[in-house]
Amino acid sequence: MIFRPMVILAVFLLILVSVADAREPFYGTVKKVIDGDSLIIISGEQNIEIRLYGIDAPEYKQPFAEEAKKYVRKWVGRQRLMVKPEYMDSYGRTVAVIVKADQVLNRDLVQAGMAWVYPRYCRKEACKAWMEMEEVARIEKRGLWFDLRPMSPWKWKRQGDVR
Repeated sequence: MIFRPMVILAVFLLILVSVADAREPFYGTVKKVIDGDSLIIISGEQNIEIRLYGIDAPEYKQPFAEEAKKYVRKWVGRQRLMVKPEYMDSYGRTVAVIVKADQVLNRDLVQAGMAWVYPRYCRKEACKAWMEMEEVARIEKRGLWFDLRPMSPWKWKRQGDVR
């Protein structure tokens, strides 16, 4: 009977340790850019699906979706990147901030007008600056803000991919 509680305790501790480690920054290279806010990073022997923290880029078939994806491809290049995990989402993806040198992909996408700050999920202090950058991109009609009334991806999805 003592065996079962020990196994449960061991599993609990293993989960606790893996959750703690999930937030540690790590390095990797991009295997695939899925879209403007998702990519697959190779770190060691692992392929890790990353969802960019705090932003939302246009969805597939949405205006500027391909431009956002191309922007990410060019930004990441073949360089080694730092991944700063925030949490795991309900799809099992690592939600993270991607950094190279002093550049931040999440921020740069917003600044270039290739993504929205996602107010529902962007809660860090940096999000305030990202929102200001989004407003400047909107005023200067950069990227997706060239469109007179671009629709956010979260609204696009609710409409069932029609426009």
